[in-house]
Amino acid sequence: MRVVLFFIDGLGLAPSGKNNPLSTTDTPCLNKLLGGRDLTIDAVGIPDTLAALQALDASLGMPGCPQSATGQTTLFTGVNAPKALGRHLRGFPNEPLRNILKAEGILKKIASMGKKPTFLNGFRPEFFTLLSEGKVCFSASTMLNLYADLPFYTFEDMAAGRSVYSDITNEVLHELGHQVPLVTPEAAGETLVRAADHYDFVLFEYFLTDMIGHKRDREKAAKCIDTIDRFLGSVTSNLDFGDTMLIITSDHGNLEDLSSGTHTTNPVPLLLLGPGAHTVSPLTDLTDILPFIMNILDS
Repeated sequence: MRVVLFFIDGLGLAPSGKNNPLSTTDTPCLNKLLGGRDLTIDAVGIPDTLAALQALDASLGMPGCPQSATGQTTLFTGVNAPKALGRHLRGFPNEPLRNILKAEGILKKIASMGKKPTFLNGFRPEFFTLLSEGKVCFSASTMLNLYADLPFYTFEDMAAGRSVYSDITNEVLHELGHQVPLVTPEAAGETLVRAADHYDFVLFEYFLTDMIGHKRDREKAAKCIDTIDRFLGSVTSNLDFGDTMLIITSDHGNLEDLSSGTHTTNPVPLLLLGPGAHTVSPLTDLTDILPFIMNILDS
């Protein structure tokens, strides 16, 4: 069995409504996977669907809104990071969280099993300059890859169809002044599928959802949801689900409620597509993701 983990930053499950762009934006792929339903809390646990949707607690027993550093550390290690730290932490992981990622990171664990993992995201040249200068304070997923001693993908890899930038289309890179080709969500999905043919575990991270949620920009929210849906449409149309589990999840809520620009305490989705997706025992919170993935890869 292989696993593809599509991590979407800042995407929770909320009821349908005018402030939830997941229920006001056309999402033909997600609707197909969920039996005509939108990706909202109302679609959780419906049995007659192509994909199985569960809801995961992201608060992890700590007061306040879940945050990226602790949520992602938990997701990628199985350790309750806010409990270990004593609070939720936003942004990049601090030293205690980096120590957890170094000791318990999923990429390192999978490699130690003799399996082949990859972090599909491409990186800007500026990142490699910082890395060469000894800077080691990056996002949780980046630290995860660094501690696993796995290669980072470059613009050359992206151009060759071996990697995808974290906004899927490269539009953010154009805004930053980089001269790279734009990519359709469909082509990016094909890149992920090709990677799944060569690796046991593929991790891809999308980040615009959280940024746009903070800005409460309804037009951009609709655009990024459309991008995600088209990307998923390509992935689900081309991925071999005979031996692959696709897992889609998040670290905390945000984009699903544009009534405020803050994170939410809503549960996050666990969307599963693959063999036995509907027979997976209910998972409770973000700590359950890593052991679930390890069990699949060990089967």
